[in-house]
Amino acid sequence: MLYALMVTLCCAALIVVPSVALVRVRRQARGRNVPPAPEDIPDVLGVACLLGGVERVADTVITAMHADQRVTVRNGRVMVVEPTAHNAVERALLKQCGEDWSTTLRALRRELQRDVLVHAIGRSLEKLDMLLPRGFQYRWRRVARWQTAGLAIGAAAGVVLLFPAAFRAMGLALLALALAGVLVRVACGPHKSRDPRTDFGEGLARLITADPAWSRTTAGAHPAGAAGVVAVHGRLRAPDKKLRAQLSEAARIRTNRRTGTTSRTGRSGRSSSTTSSSYWSSTAATTSASSCGGVLFDTGSSDSNDSGSSGHSGHSGGHSCSSGHSCSSSSSCSSSSCGGGGCS
Repeated sequence: MLYALMVTLCCAALIVVPSVALVRVRRQARGRNVPPAPEDIPDVLGVACLLGGVERVADTVITAMHADQRVTVRNGRVMVVEPTAHNAVERALLKQCGEDWSTTLRALRRELQRDVLVHAIGRSLEKLDMLLPRGFQYRWRRVARWQTAGLAIGAAAGVVLLFPAAFRAMGLALLALALAGVLVRVACGPHKSRDPRTDFGEGLARLITADPAWSRTTAGAHPAGAAGVVAVHGRLRAPDKKLRAQLSEAARIRTNRRTGTTSRTGRSGRSSSTTSSSYWSSTAATTSASSCGGVLFDTGSSDSNDSGSSGHSGHSGGHSCSSGHSCSSSSSCSSSSCGGGGCS
């Protein structure tokens, strides 16, 4: 009898402990315990990150700079026309264009998705309880696996204890606990969605897509212009048809440098092999600092709305001021494009 009691208590602990842990993890995944409101909607790049991850952030910032003609996109190549950035992510875009102010669209999208400034947007959404922290879903699935294993062991022990009449009550108690654990598993198990949003983030995403202003698909009617259309609806709804085609072509085939394999994205604009890590599909680049005539500005800032700053400065007389290079004597930098500092 004592041995059966010890087995029952151990099996009960195998069910109860991971079940309680699963409930706690699920509660954390809910995010804020308030309904989302219009004032909770982040800026346009935050909306892009919330709805489509780092890939959509890249498409959105390219669209924003293309819409006001600071960059041109022709034949799959990006050319910088006016090297001025209005926020940190645009500064990252200019940095990726190099000294000749040009790069391929495919390479630019890829490098932006790896950039630390783009990933900083996701971290800011995590702090606002809109996105789950990186690694959280793995921990959530791990706790769920432990609970499932405990349920299997407890249920098996309960069935065995049913046969001896003296232990039948213990067996029934274990089976009742296992049934309760199954209900916890169904209610608190990991989201099947591949998007790592909290419940608060999911509600905010629905609010954005249902909002009469944010849901518009024309650049002139959208409060954030063409960039806002792409942020909410993705690159396949980009107002500029030529840019839409080139963004789709650049995203259609992505080559894995290590294996040489390729993956294709479907009509939704997201890779068919994308998992919940799609928001963080690339390793963030190492934080660095760039200088212009001795004026340093931090490219690792987590503020994605750092308006009026740029990773590259203006140029005149055919000379430019780029990241990591100082201005020549015949070049000049404006305060708007050099973070408030000038070059002489």
